Amino acid sequence: MSRKDQAYDYIRKRIITGNLKDGTPILENDLSEELHMSRTPIREALRDLEAEGAVVSYAFRGTFVTALTPYDVEDIFDLRLLFELWALDRGFNRITEEELDLAAKKLTDAKEAGDWDEDYLADLHLHNLIIEKSGSRRLVGFMDVLYTQIERISYRAFMNKTYNRNSFEEHMELIAGIRERNLPKSREVLSRHLNNVAEAAIEAYKTV
Repeated sequence: MSRKDQAYDYIRKRIITGNLKDGTPILENDLSEELHMSRTPIREALRDLEAEGAVVSYAFRGTFVTALTPYDVEDIFDLRLLFELWALDRGFNRITEEELDLAAKKLTDAKEAGDWDEDYLADLHLHNLIIEKSGSRRLVGFMDVLYTQIERISYRAFMNKTYNRNSFEEHMELIAGIRERNLPKSREVLSRHLNNVAEAAIEAYKTV
């Protein structure tokens, strides 16, 4: 892993987990000391994070963690719903039984383990499968950028205990719909699931 990637992962994780809160200044000198590296890879990492909307830079002022509002959260999840429904339509018949089996296993294992990180990764695996099966490289790129914000929002929703507790059942219902090759049912479940997650996330951002 390159120095820039190390810095990117470190800063991104601190933003997602709320260790670096909305509006917090990001000090390159401090990061340089913490990571034992020069400021050049840190600047490169910050440019990538700015492109993903995680940080914002102002001339003569510095770089800050982007502050998200309930409106921003709603906007991000509206885009997610639009993209994922389009991806589901386009790649529906490309999703194999083996891929659905693996997605279901990951979700079940995570639920039994009771671990939020595993649950999130299982969630991400299923949604990424839908995106990837669209066959659109551009869409994959768009979602890579969007997921930095989605992870951050989801983490806050979980910590504020507004995380969607029906998530597992909705995911399994979605998998069942795809197995049945019932596109209308699958679209309805995916739309309901993402709207429920969005409501929980918006509520979490109203409490801060």
